[in-house]
Amino acid sequence: MRHFPVSFTIELSSLFLFPIVAASENVGFTFNGFRGANLSLGGLARITPNGLLMMTNVTRLQTGHYFYPYPLHFKNPSEGEAVSFSSTFVFAIVPEPEYPNLSGHGIVFVIAPSRDLPGSLASQYLGLFNVSNNGNPSNHVVAVEVDTNQNKEFADINGNHVGIDINSLKSVDSKPASYFTDENGGYKNLSLKVCGSNMMLSTLELMSH
Repeated sequence: MRHFPVSFTIELSSLFLFPIVAASENVGFTFNGFRGANLSLGGLARITPNGLLMMTNVTRLQTGHYFYPYPLHFKNPSEGEAVSFSSTFVFAIVPEPEYPNLSGHGIVFVIAPSRDLPGSLASQYLGLFNVSNNGNPSNHVVAVEVDTNQNKEFADINGNHVGIDINSLKSVDSKPASYFTDENGGYKNLSLKVCGSNMMLSTLELMSH
């Protein structure tokens, strides 16, 4: 496991979340910028004057998080089945100027039973878990990690990947970071560490089937 003495900044400009359920129960939310947004912020997270959601700053070994303040149901109330949903967010990872090719450990989209993540640690734990509760089924956490460092203790495939985590930072599935191109219907590799201040668009679609 490697620890880099650097920090980085994560900025979000837009967020969309749409659970896909029966038409009469459709719910979702959209933030085109975060100025005045009703969000539950924690740690280093703050909303900048120009409406960006800044998750971290140059403070080392710290985390920032935000949660939508109202509960969303991810089970169909009539059938008890998990529902599908999609989420799109635009973000930038900005390393410290003196270490342009290094960064912290990443960003996580998380579904959790509460806004509290007790005992969660920074660094390789991504603000989700700690050495004691990582892998505990009672966490009831589903997350999609955008991971910018390889941690062999969690069997990371590389230092530039996207993974699906269920109660643990050892992903149940992961792929190298890439993006879809309409040029030939294929994928191209995407380097997360050198994106600088360029915004990236990420779309998640989790299906119940």
